[in-house]
Amino acid sequence: MKCVICKHGELKPGISSVMFERENATIVIKEVPMDICDNCGEKYIPDKIAEQIMLLVESVKSQGIIVDVRNFNSEPLATC
Repeated sequence: MKCVICKHGELKPGISSVMFERENATIVIKEVPMDICDNCGEKYIPDKIAEQIMLLVESVKSQGIIVDVRNFNSEPLATC
C-alpha cells in the first residue's frame, strides 16, 4: 500500500514506540507492531492495536501513574 503522506513510499511491517501525553500522564509504549513507510517513515497503527493501546493508556491514567514505560503486549487487557 502507498503512503498517504509522501505518496511515494510503500508500507512495510515494522515495530516502533509510541508516546502519549494525557492530562498529567506520559506513557511510552515500546515494541508496537505497525506499518511504516519505507520512504518517509510515517507510522500507521492498525485499528485493533490502536484500541488495545488506548485501553492501556486509560488504565495507566486511571491508576494515577504520572510516567509509565512498557513493552506492548498483544494480549487484551482484563476488564473488571
